[in-house]
Amino acid sequence: MPDPTVAMSRYRHAQFRQALQALGLDDSASSVWRVHDFDSSLRSVTLGLVEQVELALRGRLDVAAGARFGSRWYVDPRSFRATFDHGAMLRRVRSALEHAADPAVGSAWRERRFERVPFGMLAEALSLGELSRIAAGVEPATRDEIAAAFRLPPATLRPCLQHLTHVRNCCAHHTRIWARKFRIPPPTFGSPPDLVARLSSLPKRTPVHSLELLAHLAETVGPCDRHAAAVRRLVDEHDDLVVGIGGRPTWAAA
Repeated sequence: MPDPTVAMSRYRHAQFRQALQALGLDDSASSVWRVHDFDSSLRSVTLGLVEQVELALRGRLDVAAGARFGSRWYVDPRSFRATFDHGAMLRRVRSALEHAADPAVGSAWRERRFERVPFGMLAEALSLGELSRIAAGVEPATRDEIAAAFRLPPATLRPCLQHLTHVRNCCAHHTRIWARKFRIPPPTFGSPPDLVARLSSLPKRTPVHSLELLAHLAETVGPCDRHAAAVRRLVDEHDDLVVGIGGRPTWAAA
């Protein structure tokens, strides 16, 4: 008969058990599996929110920079801050194009000429980390427009995207996020008032703080009702585990 414990490594099992003990919660085998399922579901919701933000970042970056420098704006050094390493970025972009899975991108790149590949097409081959680096490196007017579209102060765009990329990578690579503090912290916000209010009572570097920030960013794209309902169901069904994410998210309140 198959052993169900192989669905989780012994190390992960021990991590969850130790975290349950540290929080004063029941650390039985059934509780460990319940945390495992809760953590998995929470990561799925988080990735769904990140997807909304990532897709919007691709489009907003292209529109803002393209209006100033054309559809191949990423090739033009004037599109970026003077301190931005444009050559290094182009080398990473070339590597992404070489490995692009999209046949249309591969066809456009056949002649190995950047002029054949508009940024909108290129963006499909870039990781969120690379998109974040590019968005943080564009010249100030473009950066400010992108930040405004996400309702963020311009100075917070770069650290916000760095934190978002870190959270996304933790979730995508199945790193547990329950009872974890994220290594790369989000910025401290002084505006807008509604974002400051929704984050003020939540401890930084915790999953609940990141969920609130992600919800704020995703709401600039469209409704997050589906994700809010999923989080609300999770925390209602596992109320005792909320302590492991830093508290109850207000945006998913009934």
